[in-house]
Amino acid sequence: MKLSNLRQVSGLTLFYVVICVANLESAGQDTIVRPSRGGGMDTNAPMIHVDIFYDYNAHKMHANLDISQGVPHMLPLPVGYSFASSSNYSVLNGKAYSLQYAWNPGGVFVPPANAAVWIECIDASPGLENYDGPGNKNENPPRPYTPILGTAGSPKLWRWYGRMAHNAYAILNPTNSILTATYRVFFGDETTGARDAFLEYGDAIVTLTWTVDPVPEPLVFRFGAVGDGNASALAMLNADAFTTKSGYAANMAELNGGSQTSQFGCEIPMIVQPATESHGGPEPGHAALGACLELEILSLDGPVGGRLSFWEPGQQQPSFEIAAGRVNGGLRIRLSDNDATPGADPYGRNEGNRFIADRAGLYRLGFRVVDVSANGPNGEPLHTPSEVYHVYLQAGLTADSIVREGTAAITTFVGTPNANFYLERTAGFEGAGAWQTVAGPLRGMGRLQKLVDLNADGARHFYRLRTSVP
Repeated sequence: MKLSNLRQVSGLTLFYVVICVANLESAGQDTIVRPSRGGGMDTNAPMIHVDIFYDYNAHKMHANLDISQGVPHMLPLPVGYSFASSSNYSVLNGKAYSLQYAWNPGGVFVPPANAAVWIECIDASPGLENYDGPGNKNENPPRPYTPILGTAGSPKLWRWYGRMAHNAYAILNPTNSILTATYRVFFGDETTGARDAFLEYGDAIVTLTWTVDPVPEPLVFRFGAVGDGNASALAMLNADAFTTKSGYAANMAELNGGSQTSQFGCEIPMIVQPATESHGGPEPGHAALGACLELEILSLDGPVGGRLSFWEPGQQQPSFEIAAGRVNGGLRIRLSDNDATPGADPYGRNEGNRFIADRAGLYRLGFRVVDVSANGPNGEPLHTPSEVYHVYLQAGLTADSIVREGTAAITTFVGTPNANFYLERTAGFEGAGAWQTVAGPLRGMGRLQKLVDLNADGARHFYRLRTSVP
């Protein structure tokens, strides 16, 4: 058992230690659970009310969203857990979901004769689903979890039943990190929802927002240009999916065997978009004919003493090596397959190369894309360099940070896909009691994630991350 990252958080009597503890659990049937308010298995998330009230003096409907509890974060169930197929809420299986929002009475009011309060979905993020359930804990019989508000072809109108109504919101395979839905709340015919007879009564518009971890795309860096004309800038075309702004981190697995034992490595395929039919093109975003693209390594942040090297297939020695904390220039990776001759297709397919890190930790690699041809005017490159991009590389299991907010200790780490993660704590190592699980399981999503100990007050604590692979 290896201890690492032991330090005191500035000004606090809170300590942490990260221990990589991996459990390989035997495969078998999923553990059956019920939905949790915060999605996944997060039972600590608060309710967030949308208080509905009609002010007859102002002739105005109100739908007041409580913003004091922040924005809900949708979570899928951890690996190895599922909802019973016979349950109403089995519609949430395989999806990130949240039950935090609730339509709630904001005061006493009575709808006009022959009217009811209706909610209409005006707009929603693609793929966002909405189900009639769970309602509240006192619902009897339970809500049916039928699709509502446009989900699965259902009507975009839904009649509110006048009590606290927690509906389920879910998405399968999200591609964006922010989801929204905008609703109109109004008086309509108690049977049909038609507004025609009640237009004198004002309505209310409210927008609900969620965050969610997008399902990672296959790891491929794609390069090209923002235009195929001379002097247009080069670009990483899928930067939104893989740069640090997205939170994504490439997983560098521990290596076994040979000279790289106990180091960490990963392959990152890199493709330059083809411009001609001979290479399957032309593809959108391709660079100009005659361009020759290279990746220029500029900087590396990471654990103290850590080093990152780049290996081409079959090499016995790395092409280059860079130390964490260094700002470099001149380290290049050839991306295009051509030899920079005029008119050549800029296409390139760079596969089988490996990045190797010699220490566990989170690395932040900075680079840009450059054209090394001399086929532009006056012997200059055809394209100007790209902006500088940064990507995360996670070697092994480590905590990136732990911070104290009130009585909570928030641990940030990279969760690898197809594994569950837990945060555990103990009071000390010498004769101390057993480790206590204080957060999790949380499904790894291949990006920066958080586990929170909500009761970190009092004496010092030591923490560890534990991972399990069912």
